[in-house]
Amino acid sequence: MDYETLQIQIKNSAAYITLNRPERLNAFDLKLGKELYTVLKQIHSQPEIRAVVLKGSGKGFCGGGDVKEMYAASNKPHFLKELTSAIHKCVLEIRTMEKPVIAGINGAAFGAGLSLALACDMLIAVHDAKLCTAFIGIGLAPGCGTQFFTEDVGYHKACEYILTSKTFSAEEGKQLGIISKVVAPDQLDTELEAVVSLFRTLPPLAVGKAKTLINKSLKNDMISHLALERTTASESAATDDFTEGVTAFMEKRKPIYKGK
Repeated sequence: MDYETLQIQIKNSAAYITLNRPERLNAFDLKLGKELYTVLKQIHSQPEIRAVVLKGSGKGFCGGGDVKEMYAASNKPHFLKELTSAIHKCVLEIRTMEKPVIAGINGAAFGAGLSLALACDMLIAVHDAKLCTAFIGIGLAPGCGTQFFTEDVGYHKACEYILTSKTFSAEEGKQLGIISKVVAPDQLDTELEAVVSLFRTLPPLAVGKAKTLINKSLKNDMISHLALERTTASESAATDDFTEGVTAFMEKRKPIYKGK
């Protein structure tokens, strides 16, 4: 299927999604939101896909919500409600799919674009990437990302960056604990592929359940989370992948996981 606002490629058990509105810095409009959600929803239900890469075309990752469309909207409150709803659906798909999603930040990630990146499980950025929560800068309360940002950096740092729309570098993002790795621009694709290649060899069912546990750990109390870990470990012990993993360990060889 062809899309107007993004490109999708499925290759060697991985999905590569590229936001493709370079003339607008890949900013979110309703069309992009709907198309991205459709693609993510499809990937969510495809067990053969073991990892997802999310990138932007042109000079940036995503410039946030399309301010030009915000300006043109006759009913701005209604438009912002629709736009944030479309973005939220994408964020929920990323966080709830039991597959690792890696953001390749090739340039600016502002506002909802930064929120989209923060929804991903690993963020790899180029040296000259710029990041900003941005919403306050146009007189808008944040429509997404405040929870992710605060969980990552803590309350007082979140206030410093969100309340002032402070722009920061990829290296500063790494120091804050947001960015996993900072690379040269010509090394971004190579680094993304290295991470994807790793997930091609890991047990996808166990990786997916681990991602779910990590997300639930942010809200669960200790006792309920320990119970969930116990149940999840027991369930994963019934998989062929677990049998292969322990057999390979005993036989001193590398396991071959099939996602069953």
